[in-house]
Amino acid sequence: MSAEHNSGAPRASGTRAKPAVKIVPIYRSRIYSQDGTVYIEGYANTKNRADRYGDVPAVYKPLRDYVYDVTEFLKNPVLLIDHVNAVDHVAGSVVDIHEDDTGLFFRAVFSGSQYPVVAHARQVYEEGHARGISIAGRFHYENPQSPERLTLAEIYEISLVAVPADPGALAEAMKKALASLADSECDDSTRASRLLSLKGEIDRCVAAIRKRKAAR
Repeated sequence: MSAEHNSGAPRASGTRAKPAVKIVPIYRSRIYSQDGTVYIEGYANTKNRADRYGDVPAVYKPLRDYVYDVTEFLKNPVLLIDHVNAVDHVAGSVVDIHEDDTGLFFRAVFSGSQYPVVAHARQVYEEGHARGISIAGRFHYENPQSPERLTLAEIYEISLVAVPADPGALAEAMKKALASLADSECDDSTRASRLLSLKGEIDRCVAAIRKRKAAR
């Protein structure tokens, strides 16, 4: 999301027709399986600290006691992939989303679909290669004394994205993948397949990091 802070004047970024987008790492990310179903949970946005866009989500008490409005999102709480509004890019459903002292917490359940796009997304998040989350909506900056304060975020959509949290996250994912290659029970064909998959993930992550740095 691009942001031009005009000191002294409340502003909003994004519209209902063309929402603004923030891509951030999932804070306190956790992936787990329960009764054969894969869940992902964490914070899609955190309060009282600057995100990578320079915005600081914070309650603006003269107007309200919360930051996040998920009214529109709850009408159809799907978890998309790369903001593609199509059935074949639905990764699952958000089963819990609420604001607490830390920020916007969400829990989503992955679809068990074996459709390649969905199955791949589920696998790379389980393996730790991807940790990005993107929120789309309308973002308001209503405190004229602190124009960097994001005072209201109307959330319209939540999507999984490939951009990793940071190079450290990529390194951790690589360690896990390399450990799987060293598994003594793996045969040569399995190792070759995992190595090819790992190379692809590294290439994509490195490209994303370079793109992000170039945009700064």
